[in-house]
Amino acid sequence: MIKNHTKGLAIVILVNLFAFLLHSYLGTDSLLDKVISVIDLPLSYIVNATLSILVCFSVLLLNKKYESQIGFIFLGLSVVKMLVLYFVLNPTNKFGDVITQDAIALFVPFGLNLVMEQIFIVKLLKISDLAKNFKKD
Repeated sequence: MIKNHTKGLAIVILVNLFAFLLHSYLGTDSLLDKVISVIDLPLSYIVNATLSILVCFSVLLLNKKYESQIGFIFLGLSVVKMLVLYFVLNPTNKFGDVITQDAIALFVPFGLNLVMEQIFIVKLLKISDLAKNFKKD
């Protein structure tokens, strides 16, 4: 079952790598570089990609047992993922402020991975619905 979805998980990794390279390239000429950033950009992408793959893998494993509640499982895992990201990356500086550069470094990878997770889950649900309809006939 996991073997069928390795292509999707590989795409998640490749898109994250491409987005990181693009983000790094576009961020070097920014005027915001003069401000000391709290979030390490490579760490942000690595943590986001790892957690995204874990969410997809968890949903893939739980899909068979809790098929009717997979949306709630995804929402719960997304909340847990956001909490882990906040505590691991913690975008606040020593004054308690969040600068724009840190907010972008936290939310761009999170948003990108959230979209990819949703695409993965929609495809997973379509495949399981197709399999159910095929078994009925």
